[in-house]
Amino acid sequence: MENDEKGLVRQCWRHLFSLMVLNLLTLAGCLPILTIPAALTALSRSCQDLLLEKPRPIRGFWRTFRTHLLPALPLGLLFPLTPAAALYGCLFYVQNAGNRPWLLIPGIFCLLVGCLAVFASGLAYPMLARADLSARAVLRNSFLLLFRGCGFGTLLLSALLGAGMVLLFPHSLPALVLLGASLPAFTAAYGTLPALDALVVKKARE
Repeated sequence: MENDEKGLVRQCWRHLFSLMVLNLLTLAGCLPILTIPAALTALSRSCQDLLLEKPRPIRGFWRTFRTHLLPALPLGLLFPLTPAAALYGCLFYVQNAGNRPWLLIPGIFCLLVGCLAVFASGLAYPMLARADLSARAVLRNSFLLLFRGCGFGTLLLSALLGAGMVLLFPHSLPALVLLGASLPAFTAAYGTLPALDALVVKKARE
């Protein structure tokens, strides 16, 4: 893919305005709450279209949003509920590990599960947007690709970008409004798109 030869920073700068518009569209799409998975799927598809230099990627946001209202719902049951539950479990065990140090073991386990779920979501939504797969196949392929290390570096950077903006709230409020979802999604798409096309989309078409 031609975009592989270009730096991520350069790509982000080049598409900065489009990413701001997509972030506002994503926030609007998330307002009914139940539509959050569809909005994230549409955002992932638009970020992929930006990288592939496809025409009118912003206009395609609502088209993808409408077509994935129902197919994306199962992902919403796992992401972000699983990372949130894992983080709560981690905090619970760590806070109660004063006189029972062995509680750190399940605490660390919960932390690992939460991290895996976050990274897997960085593959799941782009995969659903890229290939006509069932939610079960998307989840299975997401964890398989994650364990193979596909795009792990950019997935980690994507998670750090999102966490950084959240932790710096309220100082980061303008960044959250304009790039809070789109910048991490674009970063994840940059690293995962080649693997998705080579290992998932190509296989689905065979």
